[in-house]
Amino acid sequence: MNKKVHITIQAGEISEQTVEVAESATYEDLLDTLNINQETVLVLNGGNAVPLDGAISSDRLTILKVVTGG
Repeated sequence: MNKKVHITIQAGEISEQTVEVAESATYEDLLDTLNINQETVLVLNGGNAVPLDGAISSDRLTILKVVTGG
């Protein structure tokens, strides 16, 4: 069985999309589906960062691109 997750991606500009994932999917699985390198983002659920190996527990998430530089 699958579930739909509404994603807001903040990476310079803001984009939104809805993705269908397996009921048992993790945040890592979601990033793989979106072709996003997990080392470059934070996944937020209600404004709080989540562990990437955890199961997706919400139908609304934010993916925040982390920018570093020197």
